[in-house]
Amino acid sequence: MPDPASIETLRAAVDTITPASGDFPGAVALGADRHVIDMLELGLPGITDMFAALLDAYAGEVRPGAAFAALDTDDRDVVLRAMSTDESQDIRDAVDALIVFGNGATFSEWSGYDRATGELKAPPTWASVGFRGPVHGHPDYREE
Repeated sequence: MPDPASIETLRAAVDTITPASGDFPGAVALGADRHVIDMLELGLPGITDMFAALLDAYAGEVRPGAAFAALDTDDRDVVLRAMSTDESQDIRDAVDALIVFGNGATFSEWSGYDRATGELKAPPTWASVGFRGPVHGHPDYREE
């Protein structure tokens, strides 16, 4: 189980990448931070704490002594941009994982699935971006 401070750090990163805006609920409101942590931990148990330490280390370069979660949104953006352009592929991959797993949860059926009831509804993000859901074929493209 990741440290609570690490969870807050990852939550702040996910919120920075996909924040709420207007009718758009944002990744954290949809619980995408839980999905990011679950996927990271599934691949390598304990990695959430390492990711948080990495984010905090880069945060210290932006504001000495500051933890990532304590930074304002603009400074968090600076940290994520620095990491995404780092010469180390591993550092860039870390940011990519946050983006892929966070946005995956935000825009996929994951955020429309009620784990308590097993019911699947269209995710709330679909309406906010104008997506009406999958189409199971289009009559004009069928061969007859």
